[in-house]
Amino acid sequence: MLTRKRFFVLAVALIVLSLSGGAMAQDPIELTMWTWKIFHVPGLEAIAANFEAETGIKVNVEAYNPDEVYRTKITTSAQSGDLPDILSFWSGGQWELAATDMLVELTDVVDESWQSEFLPGTFELQSVMTQSTYDFCQQDADCTYSNIEVGQVFSVPMLAGQAFFLFGNKQMIADAGFDPNVTPATAEEWMDMMLTIKETTGNAGLVTGVQNPAVLHFWLFNPLMITSCGVETYDAIWSGEDSFTNPCAMKVLEWFYAMSTNDLWMPGILQTNIDPADVAFSQEMAAFDLGGTYTLGFLIAQGMDPENIVSFAVPPLEGSVFPILEIAPAPLIDVMVTKNSEHPDEALQFLQYMTTPEQMSVFAKINGDLPAVKVSSDPEIVGSVMPGLLNAISDYSPFQESTAQQLQEPSSVLQLGLQQFITGEITPEELAPAIDEANTAAWEQLGS
Repeated sequence: MLTRKRFFVLAVALIVLSLSGGAMAQDPIELTMWTWKIFHVPGLEAIAANFEAETGIKVNVEAYNPDEVYRTKITTSAQSGDLPDILSFWSGGQWELAATDMLVELTDVVDESWQSEFLPGTFELQSVMTQSTYDFCQQDADCTYSNIEVGQVFSVPMLAGQAFFLFGNKQMIADAGFDPNVTPATAEEWMDMMLTIKETTGNAGLVTGVQNPAVLHFWLFNPLMITSCGVETYDAIWSGEDSFTNPCAMKVLEWFYAMSTNDLWMPGILQTNIDPADVAFSQEMAAFDLGGTYTLGFLIAQGMDPENIVSFAVPPLEGSVFPILEIAPAPLIDVMVTKNSEHPDEALQFLQYMTTPEQMSVFAKINGDLPAVKVSSDPEIVGSVMPGLLNAISDYSPFQESTAQQLQEPSSVLQLGLQQFITGEITPEELAPAIDEANTAAWEQLGS
């Protein structure tokens, strides 16, 4: 069987031989790769430079933004036959491209050795057509990729990610008398840090995209509640079999309320969305920023010194069922070879090269984005901030066990209530029964 290593060595040998054939030698091979993430270009170009040094094959990286411009360019280029050799695309979105015969199939190429280098839950859940995805598509009359079969592969994951992460300004933390390299073990410790920072430096405690009502719900409330209550109680509360007045849930609501009564949010937080929040943090308008693995790359792109950033997962409340929050990554960006490529073997070779731990470590250090590949957590290899993300990434997460269905009506009451804590319009004692009432009514309407 042609293993990945033998494939790579053989491919390099053949290319070197073809380039050393005297008068018969062909022109040097050049490949093109497209992305829509402009700030990813430096990391991709670094990998391309390493690849060229080893193989003599040049890879030109081009970025097109915003998202819709990129999608449109792919559509029009597919029609005209001008797609690049290599595409990066949203994980799971490759099926629509494959269904229209844009992509080279990789089913028999991604062997066990290559698969073993990806983080669990990335390649096997989104890069392979699973039975569940296939069944869902077959039942949906509007599904555009019903011609893709179970087990087919057309891409491999490049980047993964997840929410539930905090980023702190090391200098502000140090100025308040804390060791910036020692992260808080509990949500209470974290709040105490924010209080001290505000008192000693005058800086706000926390910024995030509160204008988007889902942010506080999904990025902060849910991780605090599932760790506080445990999966079984968490599910029972959301299913209406238990109550948001349960002490484990009330502790979470009371913590949120204390954030507001202690005035720890950045001024104007209710008018601040996700990207502006990250920009505000990079401009030192708050000590901490709530986001996800993908936030770090954005902060670096804004010019923030990565040496001044510490990262850690949302810390649970004291006495929580889970003393730490384990986070399972989800695939975010896949890479693939297009059928327009005049050099598909070399393009595949680059895909294999770029998704090695060594090259994705290079990317992680430059861009601060989480690879979908297993990389070292050594700061010397991946930079000083990435270990905080990598050390929280796990094969397991309590959210994987949860079967909770969070209905729209109670979710809306919760989201509004968390915002109303900030304006002082409601208390935890008023909000919890209001969520319960909406939850009960919603389940009754469903006939449950």
